[in-house]
Parts: sequence; C-alpha cells; structure tokens
Amino acid sequence: MYRALIISVLASPAWAVCPVAEDLQSGIRLTADDGAVETYVAQTPDIVELTVTYDGGYSDKSLLGKGVFLLAVEEFYHGQKVHGSGSTYAYQDPVDAMPDPAPHAIWRTRAIVDGADEDKITASWDAPVEMTYGDCSYTVIPGEITYSGANYRQTEGLHYLPELGFAYLAFSQYEHSGQMNEYQIIAISAVEPGE
Repeated sequence: MYRALIISVLASPAWAVCPVAEDLQSGIRLTADDGAVETYVAQTPDIVELTVTYDGGYSDKSLLGKGVFLLAVEEFYHGQKVHGSGSTYAYQDPVDAMPDPAPHAIWRTRAIVDGADEDKITASWDAPVEMTYGDCSYTVIPGEITYSGANYRQTEGLHYLPELGFAYLAFSQYEHSGQMNEYQIIAISAVEPGE
C-alpha cells in the first residue's frame, strides 16, 4: 500500500510559500521524520502519481485515483523494480467516475487485485476541519478506507486535502495484529519545475 503521512510544515519565520493545487503539476513534496520523501505529481486530471523514497536505496511508486484510491503500486531498489512486488487494483468504476472525498460521504466498491482476488473497499469521510502546519493552513477532510479480502482486513486513516487534490496516510491498522501504525511528516513544499 502506498504510504503518505501526517503533515507538519516547517516554514520560514519571515514568510511561507504554501503549496497550492497548481503545484501538483510539477509536484508537491512531503518529508518524513525518518528521512522518507514523498512526491505527488498529477498524471491526468484524475490520477496522481506518488513516489516515496527511503534510506538505503528503496522506493515505491503508486498511482492514485482521484489522489486517493490505489490503482497500482510497485517497489524499487536502487532504481530497479523488485521482482514480484507490483500490484494492480481494477475497480468496478472507471477512474473519472470515482467520487471525490466529501464530508459525511460513504463509497462502497469492489476491486480485483492482480487480476485474481477481490477486495471489498469502503471509504468514509467526516466533517472538514481546518488544520495548520507551520504558517500553512488547509481544509482537511478526515476519513478511513477499509480493504477486506481473503483472510485479511486493513484500515487506513486518511486526511484529504481538497485544496491540493490528494490524501495522505495518517495511520494504518491490520485487523489480525491490532497494531496501529501512525506516521509523521516534518515538511511540505512545492517541487520546482525541472527539479
């Protein structure tokens, strides 16, 4: 699954340049406290590519429908794809028909994973809140997506940023382990064109 995280922005004390939706064309970057770097880039009006790079040469790349729903993911090591690491999700609905997250909305659907297994997917969203990250403030729609398949159930807590056009992962939890993993980001910035 793709990894995206809770945002806390470090801004200049004199001024802040906060990313806006147009920055998604060249990229919006999140930096985690463990050194992981996430870059979101619009591929089409309905698909966002997420690249996460980690220490040690590892990275993964995901495609997200509406900047939220996982379409495909694959892992890399020093730029080479890790054999057998890719997964694809084929939904009942085409990407342009997927709903944008909205307050109090619930979307139930199914997806065929890797052309064989079927997942039941439920996305639910809460009331919007204002969240401030350093000198940057955004409207956030908190929500959860639950994936249920053969012998597993996973819940991801997401915060959708409608002003930017993507959601980041606040926590993940697997039913069998009961353990909740939470994530922390220490910076957000726009990627400069050509960077």
